[in-house]
Amino acid sequence: MINRTRVAAGSRAAVVMAVAGGVALVAILLFFNVGQPFGTVNDLALLIMTVSLLPVMLAHYELGGIVPLWPARLSLVGSAIAVAAWAAILGAMILGLVTFDYEHAATGAFAISCALQVVIGLWIAGASLLAGPWLPAVTRWLGVAAGVGTIVMSIGLLLGGVNHPLSYVGGVGYQIVLPVWAWLLSRVFRQRADGAIR
Repeated sequence: MINRTRVAAGSRAAVVMAVAGGVALVAILLFFNVGQPFGTVNDLALLIMTVSLLPVMLAHYELGGIVPLWPARLSLVGSAIAVAAWAAILGAMILGLVTFDYEHAATGAFAISCALQVVIGLWIAGASLLAGPWLPAVTRWLGVAAGVGTIVMSIGLLLGGVNHPLSYVGGVGYQIVLPVWAWLLSRVFRQRADGAIR
């Protein structure tokens, strides 16, 4: 039997992810046209979006996939640590404890956050691809696209900053596809929690 409480919590968290992702997208567009405080709003929204991924990971794990138990557990733990570390670094940046230079190839804390985002993207893509039959095809492939987009964007930031072509290409997956995936996933989780169907 699945743990309905975990899956229901994952559904609620996925809604928060989707809403926060939408806020982040609007905020970054406003930042490019207006400036602050929308850059900070974007950062806070991305922080909320990413931290909300933790209950989503647990719900995904609860429903299962084709990966054997121990590799799935290792993936879950490693990715959860990456989310927590990424959130800590972004939180430090928001508080002014570290600085990010978005215009150039990522270094220092910014480079570490990008590497952690690669791990997070790998989980999103891999968990979606390898999920059990409970995950509909559209949601599955949107998850793969969102995860790959997160990875590609992070590589672009590492190579040349926000204006690197890979940052733009991957940013579509990260800022647009990821919130859509989260919204659809919330509906799937809610259905599974209500019906406890594998």
